[in-house]
Amino acid sequence: MKSKAAKKMSFRVSDNIWGYAFVLIPFIGLIVFVLIPFCMSVYASFTAWPLGQRITSAKWVGLKNYISLFTNPLFRKSLGNTLFYMIGIPIGIVLSVIYAALMNRGAKYEKVFRVLYYTPVITSVVAVSFIFQRMFMSDGGTINTFLMSLGIKNPPNWMSHPGYTKWVIIIMAVWKGLGSSIIMYIAGMQGISSTYYEAAKIDGAGWFYTFRKITLPLLMPVTFYLLVTGIIGGAQMYVEPRLIFTGNGPANSTFTTVIHLYDNTFRNSKAGYGSAVAIVLGIIVFLVTALQFYINGRGDRVEKAKENR
Repeated sequence: MKSKAAKKMSFRVSDNIWGYAFVLIPFIGLIVFVLIPFCMSVYASFTAWPLGQRITSAKWVGLKNYISLFTNPLFRKSLGNTLFYMIGIPIGIVLSVIYAALMNRGAKYEKVFRVLYYTPVITSVVAVSFIFQRMFMSDGGTINTFLMSLGIKNPPNWMSHPGYTKWVIIIMAVWKGLGSSIIMYIAGMQGISSTYYEAAKIDGAGWFYTFRKITLPLLMPVTFYLLVTGIIGGAQMYVEPRLIFTGNGPANSTFTTVIHLYDNTFRNSKAGYGSAVAIVLGIIVFLVTALQFYINGRGDRVEKAKENR
């Protein structure tokens, strides 16, 4: 008969095998769908690879794709537009905090408003793009019709002027993503212990001071998450500009880096150049994200140092 120690050891080995078996499935998926395509993209970025041919038959060109990339004014234009779209990230975060605070006061019909604000998140982006296209039409659009009713004789030419086209995309992106950010902030607010607010009330703190000194600092993990995911999502902007505007918009004003990548890879059959665009965009997003993690970690270290004093 096996001793208790042997049975315990056998159970541990069996438990570890099952644990590794469950981990193995996503690990294989990570290798097949992430690591291998990434390595292929890095290799392809140094080659002249016509799409449709095997990557092994691609001609090695060294840094030619990267040189062409940084000397291409169209790439710089697309990168500038992509960065401009990210103005909507802080706008969305500020609005989300305000609306979440208003919907977390225990008032009547709060749940109804939460559903209403979350509805755009689950609505088809094609339908939303079509609605916004009709709303911002220069002739007969809802927005310009309303502005003209207020006495503005020459309202903005939203769909044809390069100075306004990106703002149409930003407004739509903020409106569509507002609901999910609001829900996350409400969840964060409900996770804050009421003892903080009770202590602040006893000390005579007003609602604004309490909101600024208690609520906002304790919501920093949610804000950090939304900021990181917002930048990653903003760098991948593709669908909205293509659905709302024909081509790349007036004077390439809605042209994004992912559109530049797609056009060169699939329309111009320059998969090597498109891979170089993907690598550069990935490095930029990685550096920005790493900087955010560093700033957030530095803030945490400063707070811990203050507490230890």
